[in-house]
Amino acid sequence: MNLRQRLLDWMRGGDGDFAETSLEVFAHQFQQNLPYRNYCEALGKSPENVTTWQEIPAVPTDVFKIPDIPLRCFPSEEIAGHFLTSGTTAEIKGKHEFRSLELYEASAMGTWREMKLPPLDQTFLFSQSPTTATHSSLIRMFHMLAPNGTYLIDNNGNFTLEKFTPTQPAAILGTSIAILKACDEMPALTLPEGSWIFETGGSKGLKKSFTPAEVRQRLSAHFGIPESRILNEYGMTELFSQFYKWGDEETHKAPPWTAIRILDVFTGQPAAQGTPGYLEIIDLANLDTVSAIRTQDIAIAHNDREFTLLGRDPNAIARGCSRAIQ
Repeated sequence: MNLRQRLLDWMRGGDGDFAETSLEVFAHQFQQNLPYRNYCEALGKSPENVTTWQEIPAVPTDVFKIPDIPLRCFPSEEIAGHFLTSGTTAEIKGKHEFRSLELYEASAMGTWREMKLPPLDQTFLFSQSPTTATHSSLIRMFHMLAPNGTYLIDNNGNFTLEKFTPTQPAAILGTSIAILKACDEMPALTLPEGSWIFETGGSKGLKKSFTPAEVRQRLSAHFGIPESRILNEYGMTELFSQFYKWGDEETHKAPPWTAIRILDVFTGQPAAQGTPGYLEIIDLANLDTVSAIRTQDIAIAHNDREFTLLGRDPNAIARGCSRAIQ
């Protein structure tokens, strides 16, 4: 069975070994992704001397913004589409090209299953539809998770709150900023018992910023649900997998086909246990591009798949899914 199929089977409920498979993925990407191979060789790294997943070289997210660098393991004629990072029109947006969304869907659905997240029966999405925002990985994920959900932002970016009519335990999905903006345009209410909220994107760097705690407090008060029923998603265009934490939890948790490591912000070496540093993520769902990504976020690791997110590097340009809404 080939590597792709083994990964798909793992994400769909089978078994997998991260330590072993991560090295297979690295060897594949080193062989097939010329820019990544050049980068690894410049660092003196290759499948011959990389013996654990902790040693796999990570590329910064900004590499996805470099024009004319095909950061992929397949030829251009096999490109089926791409996702774009959020940003202002003056910024160069990162591009994540793909030849199939099989792994993206398998990882998204598999993570939902692994973490025993709630069913998405009656779902309202403070988002545009995937037919409008064709290059948004988040909106594509929303459609995968809730194909029959009701979208509450139209093609022109305006709310259609008259469609928000929860009649049973409801799921609300959207970026933090989109849901917060909707709160300014609709009266407070109490959602039916068992309802919950999925929020993502943060608000740092925007005109009005909220801490994660303030976001939870505002949403809890407006929709009449406990903060423990507010789910935060951590994800990015450059990764095909996502990470989650509930409002009463301290840490984001990762699916088993991913792992995290923390680098000292001054030395670039692995940070001491419990010390903040740059968050790096190895995501095997990124089989067709680069599995090891260095984010611009600061975190503390608790184990190989659990971390406390402290925020973005203050020197990094503000970005994220909520930028599009602002």
